[in-house]
Amino acid sequence: MKGIIITSHGPLAQGLLETSKLFFGDQPQMKACCLGANDSPDEFVNVLKDAIKEVDSGDGVIVFCDMLFGSPCNCMARIIAEDMTNDKLQVLTGVNLAMILQVLATREAGDPGMEELLRAGTDGVKDLKATLLANL
Repeated sequence: MKGIIITSHGPLAQGLLETSKLFFGDQPQMKACCLGANDSPDEFVNVLKDAIKEVDSGDGVIVFCDMLFGSPCNCMARIIAEDMTNDKLQVLTGVNLAMILQVLATREAGDPGMEELLRAGTDGVKDLKATLLANL
């Protein structure tokens, strides 16, 4: 089973982890890494490396970052750059709750597809009023 790390500026990652427990309970091989305002990006790279080792059982790790080119994402880019051939480390940006719930719903059945996770993350982004009006 793939390990899961959620990383963010501030406590967003921890909030997504805690919220996912309402749907799936406590999950193995899952961790939140939150970058604080006073945290060093160099030290945070090491936090992420330790988390990757902690949640990886050999099947690889999916890391969800809060935003493309934000500090947590840039720290993951540094880790990827150290070993560009590591196909067991996947990183998705723009994390939202739908993506986390999708990966939890599918990861025991095998490797959750990246396209499926991206689709779950974007399909729920709607203008509610327009959606309601379109379905009248």
